[in-house]
Formats: sequence, structure tokens, C-alpha cells
Amino acid sequence: MANPISVEVRERVVAAYRAGKGTYAEIAELFGVGEASVDRWLRLAREKESLAPKPRPGRAPKLDEQSRAVLRELVEENNDATLEELAQRLHERTGVKLVVSTVHKALVKLGICSSMKAASTSR
Repeated sequence: MANPISVEVRERVVAAYRAGKGTYAEIAELFGVGEASVDRWLRLAREKESLAPKPRPGRAPKLDEQSRAVLRELVEENNDATLEELAQRLHERTGVKLVVSTVHKALVKLGICSSMKAASTSR
């Protein structure tokens, strides 16, 4: 999913339309956004609601910055530990309980190991 459009751009879109710089379609093209977005932002502005992006749905990640740092330390301390061992040690140190696949995904994001998909295509 792409990052949301900044509040600054949303405000500039609204200001441009209010200044008569064009139609919804022309404003959308000018700012590289969809017409539906222009329509939505103008409606929000008329109703005096915030133009800020709404929070994304879903659960917050289990691993915060501190937990990722601990995971990195665990790998540095014992770089041949299994994913299961890393999950157990992370739980002991931080109280964060993860399944092995989540530990693997975290290590991929940290750049510590490669994804299985990439490894299997490199044959």
C-alpha cells in the first residue's frame, strides 16, 4: 500500500480549487492525484474536518524499535541460533512472544537474512 498523500499537498489541492485553478479533473492532474481524492478533500474542507490521513486499519506491529534492537543484539551474540531460539530469547528479554515466521520476517526487514522466496529463485 502506498503512503498517504501529505496534509500539505491536500491543503494545496483545496486552495488551488478554491482559487479557481481548474475543475476537479484539472486539479487532480495538476497534483497527480485522483479526482475522487480531490472531491473527498474538498468535502472534508467544506465540513471543517481534518484533511489529515485516517489511521490505517489493522493491528499495530508486535515489534517496536526497542524490540527490533534487542533482536539484532541477539543475532550478534549468537549468529547461529535458530529462529525458534531467537524467538524464545526475545520473549525472555522483552516479553514479546513471536512465532518463528514473524522472527524470520523481522530479520529480513532488518537486513540480517534474505527472504526464502529470494533464496529459492537464485538457483
